[in-house]
Amino acid sequence: MSNVINLSCTCGTVKGKLKVVDGSFLHIHCLCCDCQSFASYLGNEENILDEHGGTELFQTYPAHMEITEGKENIGCVQLREKGTYRWHTTCCNMPLANTLTSPKVPFVGVSPKLMQFDNEQDKLRVIGPVKMKAFGKYAKGKMPQDAHPKIPLSVMPKLLGFMLRGLFGKKNTPSPFFRNREPVVKANVL
Repeated sequence: MSNVINLSCTCGTVKGKLKVVDGSFLHIHCLCCDCQSFASYLGNEENILDEHGGTELFQTYPAHMEITEGKENIGCVQLREKGTYRWHTTCCNMPLANTLTSPKVPFVGVSPKLMQFDNEQDKLRVIGPVKMKAFGKYAKGKMPQDAHPKIPLSVMPKLLGFMLRGLFGKKNTPSPFFRNREPVVKANVL
């Protein structure tokens, strides 16, 4: 089964579509300090982070995501050289996604804040509940009881399977963030 979700930034300038295919995604909650630093860089912590400093990420394949409007309003930062590409809108400073620096890797971590749902029940029906809370040791205040301090080893086979299916299925292309093996915009290294 698959669903197509409309994507839109807060101001509506950047829009797109995301195909949600059963077995082709991981819905996680990340509490890492890098996600917190990214929200701080955007100056938008109150709209991005929860009370523990966490963000939701919908990890899927780049081939499942398309930016249909506002491509000229896409920016990219790296928190350090060779770090993850963190894509965002330049119009309203909203996170779009995270990718690795190689266009060959079939991975994109999309912000569910972009996803247009009628209500919370609709969201749960389409993308399901969060399956893992990771990097709880970086939580603001007390670590949530259902968070793992780092990444639980039990999820590693699932992550490996996800990556292998993406590699063999060539799900790294097309990508809204790479064209001719180059990023669509140059990353600003912080």
